[in-house]
Amino acid sequence: MTTETLPTIEPISLALGAAVTRVDLSRDLSDEAFKVIERAFHQYSVLVFPGQDITITDQMRFARRFGELVVQDHVLPMTVEGHPECMALHNNAQKPPGLNSWHTDNSGWLRPPLGTMLYAKITPDLGGDTLFSNMYTAYEALSRPMQELLLGLSAVHDVKKAFGADFAALQNTLRRTGIDPDAHFARYQPVPHPLVRTHPGTGRRALYLSGPYVTHIDGLSRAESQAILEFLYRHIETQEFIHRHRWQRNDLLLWDNRCVQHLAVADYFPRERLMYRLNIAGERPFLDR
Repeated sequence: MTTETLPTIEPISLALGAAVTRVDLSRDLSDEAFKVIERAFHQYSVLVFPGQDITITDQMRFARRFGELVVQDHVLPMTVEGHPECMALHNNAQKPPGLNSWHTDNSGWLRPPLGTMLYAKITPDLGGDTLFSNMYTAYEALSRPMQELLLGLSAVHDVKKAFGADFAALQNTLRRTGIDPDAHFARYQPVPHPLVRTHPGTGRRALYLSGPYVTHIDGLSRAESQAILEFLYRHIETQEFIHRHRWQRNDLLLWDNRCVQHLAVADYFPRERLMYRLNIAGERPFLDR
């Protein structure tokens, strides 16, 4: 009888993140191997699987171990043929990179994705890094009075803002695929999410806001709302909260949108970059008091 080799987990920074090695994602994982990875996901929030030579089917099979995959109609023209769950993020001299700000994915929906899985097939020789900021640490670093204030507040997230005039790159990306963002998102209503949410897997509290989507803090005046939001946006940029990932071909990353914000640095134009993205369905954000 042979003993299974389990994945090795090695932290990659003091802020967050771990590298997962001794695992081949082109094959089915045993339940024991997946439990090692799942525990690491909850502990480190961002997992890096270097050197994975996998297909989109392999990537989807692995992502489904964490939950159902999200299909969103507005990105269907940018998905891989036959795989509506998989978005191809392909940038080059004809298609400049878009969003270049801190955010958590798809927070304007009632149930935002719990995680994002991104696989690198073409990477630029320079640039194109992704930054990750730890929202557990960001919350815990606040003073007790500020923590107490935020625990009673909800931010309003609106899909229409993220694809509106303030984010022209996203607007233009959709227009190139034949989608009019104003008409497409007209039916979407803003949704409130707690500014501090409880992670269902760890029980820890994390800041939860997303600049492209948040319009205001519910119940506050415009001046009060803007003052708090601007403070928080600067706060999450604190260097001690941040890990910077430099992509290599065949890197696969998985990050937890419930406790991490990320920023894809759009500095590599006109170099080529091709990534395959999956979003894993999540729950409605909540705060357990």
